[in-house]
Amino acid sequence: MKRKENNHLAEGEATGHFHKAVGNEVEVFEEAYGDNSLHLNIPNGGTVIHQEHGIVEIPAGTHRTGKVLEYDPAEEEVKEVQD
Repeated sequence: MKRKENNHLAEGEATGHFHKAVGNEVEVFEEAYGDNSLHLNIPNGGTVIHQEHGIVEIPAGTHRTGKVLEYDPAEEEVKEVQD
């Protein structure tokens, strides 16, 4: 796995906004196998911040996150959720 130095979990394509994991000793790693998942090492707890959303508290531990998908019935296809 490769460490993400900026700790960004997701970045907006249009606005430049981002979700970022912050806290004491927080580390974010990109999955090496191409499934777009991220691994968060949060030994002391932390938060996820975004310029337009509220803060989300993350408990201490190791966490995995991935892309969020939604089904669009009008288009009859699955799309990646964009922030």
